[in-house]
Amino acid sequence: MVDWSLLPKDLLELINGRFETCFETVHLRSVCSLWRSAVPRPRYKHGLGVDYLLPIFSDNPRFKGDKICILKKIPNFLFRYQTPFGADCLIIGISESTSGKQKLVSSLPGFGFTSEYGKVLNTLSSQIIPLGHNYVVNFSATTTINYRTIRRTFSERVAFVPFDSEDGRDFTLVAGVLDTLMMYRSREERWIKIESPFRSYQDMVSFKGKFYVVDKSGRGRVFVIEPSLEVSEINSVTQSHECYWETLVVSGDYELLLVQRFTPGEDHDEHMHTWFTVFRLEEEGQRRWVRVTDLEDQVVFLGINWNFCYSAKEVPGVKGNCVMFIQSNIISDRILVFDVGTRKTTQAATICSSVGVLGEKEESIRFCDASS
Repeated sequence: MVDWSLLPKDLLELINGRFETCFETVHLRSVCSLWRSAVPRPRYKHGLGVDYLLPIFSDNPRFKGDKICILKKIPNFLFRYQTPFGADCLIIGISESTSGKQKLVSSLPGFGFTSEYGKVLNTLSSQIIPLGHNYVVNFSATTTINYRTIRRTFSERVAFVPFDSEDGRDFTLVAGVLDTLMMYRSREERWIKIESPFRSYQDMVSFKGKFYVVDKSGRGRVFVIEPSLEVSEINSVTQSHECYWETLVVSGDYELLLVQRFTPGEDHDEHMHTWFTVFRLEEEGQRRWVRVTDLEDQVVFLGINWNFCYSAKEVPGVKGNCVMFIQSNIISDRILVFDVGTRKTTQAATICSSVGVLGEKEESIRFCDASS
């Protein structure tokens, strides 16, 4: 029988170089002491999470002489673990501190994980499923709040389109900067203002090499921005009344969803009467939105700065054909579920079979901590 522990170091390094996440490197190093000594501890590398230094957007006085802004690439994961009560999961992202240590952050605030950097997750007895990446750009600018001029730091979500290159640094992105849409092209190393037919936007994503932006009209007005800066509009979704909020969700690499949220009032209890309408982009011929009445086994997660659509079969205790979202509350946030089939909204804890429901219960969270 082959003794796998005796694999040459250069072969182990080649295997490690194929990994996309730091968790895979952790598992490789855990096989035996020889592999642990041969493979270095995981650090950010190509394809994982890197900070890019970009030039500042313009010579606007509000940037006060700053020369750079920072593009952060945050990998996101579904972290499945076992408890004595059954399976549960968390949705987490990974960031890197100035000291080089990796930190767990909440990709979807309210979905079972706060920015608790002291937590140590047991990755060896858990399943970790990559969910892609989200990107933010960090910068400082002068702003006015309550008639006071202050200097503050902004962290804005961006839409990112990569191009094939050896170092992964050939890309184009679109960012909302102080209510202005800007495009950055890495080849040109400069920002360009996008001349658009709308004044403000609600959400933006990248999909199949293009940028999609939904405005704040509440009418399902979505604009397509080409890397060449050409802007076109998809026929808007006709509704009898404006919706409360709209977002764009990429399902896998092949489908783009427009999700409209309707909330009848501002009172916290009114969130129980929230309903959603989902549309899918049909790309054949002239682009148009098609109403979706059945998501099948898919569940849409709506967070604060990042949304995704995933198979309910991979998320313990969660049922398909649903939209999961957060009800912000002064005391605590609650996870609510809208059933696309019955068109009813319910608290997640009352209809999901999992004990934790994305770590919502404290007794479940304790069992994912390797330091407990």
